[in-house]
Amino acid sequence: MRLAESNGYIKASGFWSAIRQTFDKSGIEHFNIPEKLASVNPYLAKRSSSLRIKALHHLSTLSNLEPLPLLALAIFRSENPYCTDAQAVIHNGKTLPRQFIVSSPAICPDCLQESNYIRQIWSFWPYNSCHIHAKPLINVCSCGEKISVYKDQAIGICQYCNVAYEKLKSTVSNEVDLIISTWLVGIENHELPNVSQSHKFGLVLWWLKLRTLDLSEFNSNEFVAFFSDWPNGFYAFLEQKRDRFLEYGSKPMHQARFKDVYDDLLLISAKLPSPRFNENIVLTAIFCFFNDSIISKNNEFLSLRINSIEAAILLNTSTEQVAALVDLGELKSHIRIKSGEFMNLHQYAFELGDLFFLWQAGFQTEYSNLSVLTSRW
Repeated sequence: MRLAESNGYIKASGFWSAIRQTFDKSGIEHFNIPEKLASVNPYLAKRSSSLRIKALHHLSTLSNLEPLPLLALAIFRSENPYCTDAQAVIHNGKTLPRQFIVSSPAICPDCLQESNYIRQIWSFWPYNSCHIHAKPLINVCSCGEKISVYKDQAIGICQYCNVAYEKLKSTVSNEVDLIISTWLVGIENHELPNVSQSHKFGLVLWWLKLRTLDLSEFNSNEFVAFFSDWPNGFYAFLEQKRDRFLEYGSKPMHQARFKDVYDDLLLISAKLPSPRFNENIVLTAIFCFFNDSIISKNNEFLSLRINSIEAAILLNTSTEQVAALVDLGELKSHIRIKSGEFMNLHQYAFELGDLFFLWQAGFQTEYSNLSVLTSRW
């Protein structure tokens, strides 16, 4: 849309149409220009994104001014998903869940008044308040129509009533929403953990999965309250899970699985987006909780059954490596495997205590759990 303005076009749609016609007439076969402006990001390509990347590089040279950094602004697919296979995208060096990309972002009138262009941070949920002007983003025009910045004919102008968005009035931002927004852009505060931007978005995704909520059920007050007392609030949550099983559990402890007590805790905590303890405060807290509350007290929770997938998460290795540990006699399997057969990944063959004792013996500290087992022969 800024390219359209710099090339003298009043309407972005006219510029976009001219670009497509230019590509068609020139006979260029190795570019991919989508029909809709909203689909230009490489992560939206149905197959390979390489042609779209080449197209963006070419488009960036069409400015009458200096080339625009379109590739730096673009959003790409990531081959490394978040926990439970949640698709991820990459933007300017940071990773975030694909489901957090907002197709029709809200806007800040004060930002548009200062400089009339769409800020990309507006497209990243749950950024809901402008961290510069401390005002909530607006997603509805004064005419009552929903704001669709990528469908508007001109930047900052409503396609329905032609009102400039910079003239819209916004209220004072909710304090908690503003805390989250400033945190997401990298401004430190005392309420939320000081971690990388990628991990911040991972923590939001993890919190939703921990509470089994979807995006529409996100509660900013509860989120900030939970992490402002980190990790004590999380420990209290785990203790409630443990106590509830002791009171209402349908199985005796020696038959119980880790999942029976803590659900999919390990699966949703494994990649946020990193599985390393020094880059994942959730896994670090889980280790400390089990080490202090279960392992050191030698209680009955040591017998909780773990499958190969969960064991690989605790040891931060692959399921193949877990099988190798069993073959080498370093990890005890409580299921007998016949000669020539392979262990099913979903069989609960291990005990929580055995895994933690192996972890402590082989990996020493909570910050060095990245390891690859190699065969002795």
